[in-house]
Amino acid sequence: MIYSLFRILLKITSKFYFKTLQVKGLENIPKTGAVFFVANHPAAFLDPMVLATIIERQISFLGKGVLFDNKILQWLLPKFNVIPIYRSHETKGQVGKNKDVFIQCYKHFAKAGTLLAFPEGISLTERKIKKIQTGTARICLGAEAEYNYGLDIKIIPIGLNFSNPHKFHSDLFVNIDKPINVSDFYELYKQDTFKGAHALTDEIRFRLENQVIAIQDAEVDKLVSNIEMIFKAQILKDLGHSPKIMEHDFNVTRSINDSVNYFLEREPQRVENIKNKIDKYLNDLELISLNDDLIKNVEKNTPMLDTFKSLFYLIIGFPFFVYGTLNNFFPFRIPGWAAPRISKSIEFRGPISFAMGTFTFIIFYSLQIWLVNKYINEWPIVLAYIIMLPLSGLFAFYYFKRFTTIRGNWKILSLFYKKTNLMTSLITTRQLIIEDLENARREYVAYRDAPKPIL
Repeated sequence: MIYSLFRILLKITSKFYFKTLQVKGLENIPKTGAVFFVANHPAAFLDPMVLATIIERQISFLGKGVLFDNKILQWLLPKFNVIPIYRSHETKGQVGKNKDVFIQCYKHFAKAGTLLAFPEGISLTERKIKKIQTGTARICLGAEAEYNYGLDIKIIPIGLNFSNPHKFHSDLFVNIDKPINVSDFYELYKQDTFKGAHALTDEIRFRLENQVIAIQDAEVDKLVSNIEMIFKAQILKDLGHSPKIMEHDFNVTRSINDSVNYFLEREPQRVENIKNKIDKYLNDLELISLNDDLIKNVEKNTPMLDTFKSLFYLIIGFPFFVYGTLNNFFPFRIPGWAAPRISKSIEFRGPISFAMGTFTFIIFYSLQIWLVNKYINEWPIVLAYIIMLPLSGLFAFYYFKRFTTIRGNWKILSLFYKKTNLMTSLITTRQLIIEDLENARREYVAYRDAPKPIL
């Protein structure tokens, strides 16, 4: 009951928290039978909350045993189907409890249940897959052995691809892979349990890496991110892809990463030269408090027209902005204010804001609706007020973003007037970077699409 209610609330919250949330591969989830979901873990407890809203089947979660040391959580977490798992580096002296936990999981699978775990064992907001723990494989193969290899457990790898999990109205692309058949590893496990579990673990890692943008080197990740910022929109346009379709965005990012690695192997100095050009360009922008989007807008030759359109929008929309801000200020601001004070770890700030926002909006909206109903007591007005509460909040948010953009456009125009040479130099530098990237892209695509010799 609590699980179902909380799931409904989280579904509503996710509709507003994410600007775009798209899912690929829902058809890969079996409607019946034992299933073990495994996913990467970039955003702490935001990850299981999001997956609970996407996966229609009720899930049981494997969570850190250390959480159960807290008496309140010890009572609460089982209500949300959380099963403790004990790791030696977190819960000294309690690892022996895993034997009972594994047996509980076996029985759960025997009833055709589902489990969800994050086999990296740690949450870090990085575009890479950390070392995969063997627990998932050992539970699945152990359950099959316990029930005479008759459970037919499926493992579903899921990639969580956040644009920024700690930022309100960011994007999320959920990539669900086809099932891994645990039965493919029966024979090896029967011969050698160690080799069988590690072979299945390797397959889980391989599959997870295919569902996310996996960049193991931090410097390469930074370069890929910068190229995305400057060049991705152009690639999407050239390919006829829509930036609103996140699978397209995902594939372009993967292609950029592949091409960077291709040139790093063959022409590392060329990569270094492009990297230095991009770094200098972005540093120059930072010095005058500008960003690449504003320079890109100048290249369209419409900054003046866009600025006046935005001014008209700001003037007409100002009363609605004030209304939306007054009605949504506290429920919106409280989670953002509280998150960094509750946790110093950036991985937990987004999840805290997400979870806390679920309740702050319920509390404040309920109070506001009660007050309007009490003092006005006209149901058409109260109903209109209820509908306008979230809509006015979103309008206020976008209005403020538009204000930030127009402020940047005015700064661009001012700099063009005062420092024409500087702005011309920045635009020229950007165009040269685009030319370098376009040349590299053509070379990589020619290599990628060329027939490969059969060995």
